[in-house]
Amino acid sequence: MNAITKKVLLISTFALTFTLWASTPRSNAAAAIQSAKSLYQSKCAVCHANDGSGNTAKGRELKVRDFRSPEVKKMTDAQLYEICAKGKGKMEGYEKSLGKEKVLMLIEYCKEFMK
Repeated sequence: MNAITKKVLLISTFALTFTLWASTPRSNAAAAIQSAKSLYQSKCAVCHANDGSGNTAKGRELKVRDFRSPEVKKMTDAQLYEICAKGKGKMEGYEKSLGKEKVLMLIEYCKEFMK
């Protein structure tokens, strides 16, 4: 194998590897995270704030919980789903308008605030 063939093979291997890497689930994961963030900002942030603290005028008025509080951190996924899907207090439920998959996306996004 001559030097030119080796270079072509190396470049081709790199291009194929990059193409495969770019199309892996990481790309989909980044898109899903961005989608969940956008959904959170449009549906939740007005009360829960961009950081999950609940430190907004509406959040303070409604006395929403800080997602980083020990009380919220202790909640199971089922409890979080119940609240987000069905609503609680003055918070509307989102299962009917968003569907189960998007509610689960929101919960996973909100759990990032708990870390």
